Amino acid sequence: MEKPLSDFGIQEPTWLLWNSSLVLLATGIFLNAYTAIRYYFKQKRFRYSLKVLLLISSFSLFFTATIPMHYELYHRIPAFLFFFSYNLFVFLFGFFRSLKYLRTGVFSMFIELSMLFSLLLLLPFKSYGVFEIVYFTLILIWNIYFLYIRMKEESVKSKIKGFLKFF
Repeated sequence: MEKPLSDFGIQEPTWLLWNSSLVLLATGIFLNAYTAIRYYFKQKRFRYSLKVLLLISSFSLFFTATIPMHYELYHRIPAFLFFFSYNLFVFLFGFFRSLKYLRTGVFSMFIELSMLFSLLLLLPFKSYGVFEIVYFTLILIWNIYFLYIRMKEESVKSKIKGFLKFF
């Protein structure tokens, strides 16, 4: 694997599937994290900075998906902004959360540090591909964890039975 994963966005058989999956991922990350911000943080001083970082990272991932790699600089700027702002978002989410609940805050900070240390995978491998796979796997773990916890806490509070109570 010599090329970054974004190369799938310019290859003829995979470009539509790859770019649409990145747009869906950006939308899913935004909706899940925005809901988590509203659910876990009642104080506005924490929510504002998290929302700004979340908006920057979601739009950056969207632009990374829609701008082809042929335009190298215009593709790399949103990609860099996504990796930087989403790392900072997860770290601040964990830091602000640890002020009240230490365990879940430390989990977010651990995931963020793992995301940051996944950059070290660029040293032994020639491509961004391995780093990007590990990075997005950690993003999915973080999002699925907080979605599961939020759904579990909501099910305890709700009197409605079944999956439809989350909508």
